[in-house]
Amino acid sequence: MMAKEKPPITVVGDVGGRIAIIVDDIIDDVEDYVAAAEILKERGAYKIYIMATHGLLSADAPHLIEESAIDEVVVTNTVPHEVQKLQCPKIKTVDVSMILAEAIRRIHNGESMAYLFRNITVDD
Repeated sequence: MMAKEKPPITVVGDVGGRIAIIVDDIIDDVEDYVAAAEILKERGAYKIYIMATHGLLSADAPHLIEESAIDEVVVTNTVPHEVQKLQCPKIKTVDVSMILAEAIRRIHNGESMAYLFRNITVDD
């Protein structure tokens, strides 16, 4: 079986003078994110954020992030990454434990899940 080949990184549209946000489900190896950030910075993006649900951030990911054009990597606390945060202050964590617990409680009790999404605030 042959390894899947990745397409080249392409930027569509003008990012000059704008904030670039890259969203993914999992961030582990960060070489592609670092390469994308470099291209975005060359094209004029003035801030570059990476947002991912699960931050695995293995191997030398914290060092690569710290030395890159990436301004901040935001991940949830679904995977422990305290050591990585100590190595790279650009890594930020969003705590999702309360909303997950409430979702589980609502599912268990047969209550509306829509309520969670209509009544959430920025502080949540």
